[in-house]
Amino acid sequence: MSKEQLKEEHIRLSSRHKQLEAEWEQVTAIFQKLSQTYEESKGSFSTGRYGQLKDMIKGATSDDNLQRIRCAIQGPTSSSGGVSSLLNKAKELSSAGEAQAQTAEAKAPAKSGKMSSFMKKLKNVTGFSDEPIRDEDVMSESELKRDNDRKKRIIQRLVTQFSKAQAILEKLKEDYEASKSRAPPKRYQELKDMIKATVAEKL
Repeated sequence: MSKEQLKEEHIRLSSRHKQLEAEWEQVTAIFQKLSQTYEESKGSFSTGRYGQLKDMIKGATSDDNLQRIRCAIQGPTSSSGGVSSLLNKAKELSSAGEAQAQTAEAKAPAKSGKMSSFMKKLKNVTGFSDEPIRDEDVMSESELKRDNDRKKRIIQRLVTQFSKAQAILEKLKEDYEASKSRAPPKRYQELKDMIKATVAEKL
């Protein structure tokens, strides 16, 4: 793998890592809310608490929450070209801009200062500034390889955590659906047990 390919991979892995960490905060919030509302419900009478327990489980196992986890595990869908396409396009724009600037400078030397400023702005916009602006631009090939491997391990660990969270919530949803055939007194106890078992899981 060339250094340019390693840089592209590093950009992709960094983006994926940040996306997973942000999504993981949302997932842990689901379990924290379930635990908190369960504790708060202990002050309610059983008749009122029965409905609260049902709402807690339905909220935690909503389609939106489960879909969020599935999307995080799946990752972003790759569009045509991906990062490589974007970088190549930026290079083309940068090269075209440089060619235009050189032509303009040859025709109007007095404006060379303005064109130089224009090219600096263009390079900054396209990501090809003369100054290092990304980690990838200042890392050696060996550093890129090492950091890419590290990020892959972190991403895999996060995906495993998401998969576990998905399994826990899907089981809670299945148990909730199965409990609908029970009489309210028996179901009330089952709902409490479901929630306690769920929040006791270590993610």
